[in-house]
Amino acid sequence: MNWLFADKGRMFWVLQTAGWLGFFILHVLSVSTFVAGRSSDSLLYSVASSLIGFLTTSILARPVYRFARRQGPVLLLLIALSSTILMAFAMSAMKAQTFGILFGNAWMDMRGEAFGTSNYLLLLVPDVPVNLFLLGSWAGFYFGINYYLNLRNETERAVLAARLADQAQLKMLRYQLNPHFLFNTLNAISTLVLEQDGKQANKMLSQLSAFLRYSLDSDPLQKTSLAEEIRALELYLEIEKTRFGDRLTVSFDVEEEALNAYVPSLILQPAIENAIKYAIAKIERGGEIRIVAKHKGRNLCMEVCDNGPEAPDDPNELLRNAKTGVGLVNMRDRLVYLYQDRSSFKLERAEPQGLCVRLTIPFDTRG
Repeated sequence: MNWLFADKGRMFWVLQTAGWLGFFILHVLSVSTFVAGRSSDSLLYSVASSLIGFLTTSILARPVYRFARRQGPVLLLLIALSSTILMAFAMSAMKAQTFGILFGNAWMDMRGEAFGTSNYLLLLVPDVPVNLFLLGSWAGFYFGINYYLNLRNETERAVLAARLADQAQLKMLRYQLNPHFLFNTLNAISTLVLEQDGKQANKMLSQLSAFLRYSLDSDPLQKTSLAEEIRALELYLEIEKTRFGDRLTVSFDVEEEALNAYVPSLILQPAIENAIKYAIAKIERGGEIRIVAKHKGRNLCMEVCDNGPEAPDDPNELLRNAKTGVGLVNMRDRLVYLYQDRSSFKLERAEPQGLCVRLTIPFDTRG
């Protein structure tokens, strides 16, 4: 079954062939035997009916319904109904022509005498309800199976998003408990103690304690308000500001309304970490990180910018670098799987120097 559902094109042709083969067998056992008895003509009648149905649904119905699926509900319904009716008439005409070639026109002449008309379209009308039933049933299976596949894909994306969030949590814990991070922080505290700056050392210990407590209490697998996300960033940045002193300046430009929006937990953390590691650490003075969040229409626009001297001319190179791009790639992938095409992720050079990580997601205050 996994082989069947792995490729939509293959699945269509397997089900299409099996479905019309089943129709052919049923037609032989019931309709054609009843009409023409057990004869070569009845078998030919079933083959022609089944083949016309197969070709109509493959060549006409499939592309039309595929186009309809991409439209809104009202337009989808309108296209599906009107095209099904037109194809039912087309199917009746193809059967009339085919049966005329195979069996002669005597049966159409008999029908004309029975209905008292020689109008070709009126002679097709008795076949339309049957063809309409066949095409309607086929359409029901087609849209139903596609709906199931879309639902399955959405479920898989949700599972994958949860897995990516879990990976983000592990990465967060890794750098939070990373010997590098703890060593730098504890080394800075040790230096303050040696310099007998007990007040500053105690402040840094308190900041480290609050940051680690928040990390253990928060659930990175859930969405959180932007206000909570900003508080988490402030805890981390306060420690880094104590470490770097006047080498690091942090500014926030966050709209009051934007603070109520819900965002993926820890979504901005990799961008902050990237700025600290690859920008601020390489600047002797005047390092700056700017965090912006604005409510624009139906979207929440956020950005993290630094003024590091080594941002590449093509910032997207960072995403291709396995050493520097892990956190940024994680951000991008989480947005894709959580919001699909309703989100955007961009890396751009800042002026006169530096890197900006810009992301846009739907503005949601419901969590």
